[in-house]
Amino acid sequence: MKEMTKVLKRLARVFRIIVTVKWLKLWSSYDSNAVIILWIPGGSLKYFGSDAFIWDMATLAGLLEEGKNFKIVYGKSIGKYHHKKIFFSISSHYNVYRFDDYTDILQHVTKQLEFQGNAVFPKHSETIFWENKSYMHGAFNDAKVNEPKTTIFNDFEALLNTRINFPFLIKAEHSCSSEGLYKISSWSDLADLISNEKFVRENKNIIVQELINMRKDLRVILVKDDIVLHYWRINQSEEWKPTSTSYGSKVDFDFFPEQWRQHIIQTFKSLKLTTGAFDITWQNDDLNTEPIYLEVSPFYQPNPKMKITKKAYAFYKQHFSLFNSWDAKYVDVVFKIKQKQVKAYLQDLITA
Repeated sequence: MKEMTKVLKRLARVFRIIVTVKWLKLWSSYDSNAVIILWIPGGSLKYFGSDAFIWDMATLAGLLEEGKNFKIVYGKSIGKYHHKKIFFSISSHYNVYRFDDYTDILQHVTKQLEFQGNAVFPKHSETIFWENKSYMHGAFNDAKVNEPKTTIFNDFEALLNTRINFPFLIKAEHSCSSEGLYKISSWSDLADLISNEKFVRENKNIIVQELINMRKDLRVILVKDDIVLHYWRINQSEEWKPTSTSYGSKVDFDFFPEQWRQHIIQTFKSLKLTTGAFDITWQNDDLNTEPIYLEVSPFYQPNPKMKITKKAYAFYKQHFSLFNSWDAKYVDVVFKIKQKQVKAYLQDLITA
């Protein structure tokens, strides 16, 4: 049953893409000699309907909307190009050798492409933020972003040699969607993590962070200085836990703390990102205090606004529906955001 649901959800995504893309315009805009390239690194049959496929097709639609001629390069031979404008979608597909640090190879590829005179979108300076929490917290510190107190240790031994006050969080260096987030409430919790061979092997740095008293956070997605989507993820339990919708959080798309709009935009601009998703909270959920920025990522999975009945938001993400399809709405919101991204990147080319 679960496999059938997955198939139906992928088909819903593919169908929505088919009816959204202007295929006739693609025919007239495709140019094998174009300066602009949409790079698709390849993948298995599972690629179709995946997030990477949706974002790639959204990029294609964005280029068509801007009236740009382009060509598609499929496969791993992107390194032969020089002085091109290359669009691609951030994903783990680039880690063809299955390294523990799946982000590093993408940083290497974008750096080399820029070295060969190409303009890459997203830029190397942006891809380095992707699921690279050591770098991200370093950038927060340099830009004086208000974040929870965060200390990065070279190993567990360095952590054990400091004064430890429970509880606190330990964050995996390369993770997303509340994966790799550990609440450490006791020596026993810490011992369990130290004995986790996979965690120790994959984390060259140990990121320790203050535990904020919060029961909700605000996801804010920006393109340049435009807030394109926002929603609260609300933990309805009295106990602390991650606010990811996979944990059953309630989602509120309506309320936005307007008094902090410019603060959020200026903080985002200080990081020199074209697009990104902030996770923001407030100590004790008190909106009269300064926003606390938990994380930012140049790649994100936006939650579309749903017609919610009595079921948790996560239900719509996990189940197939013909008439209230989360997947169809997800495609729509990705296409809307990607169009703004493409326009912003093209404007950067003009002003560069």
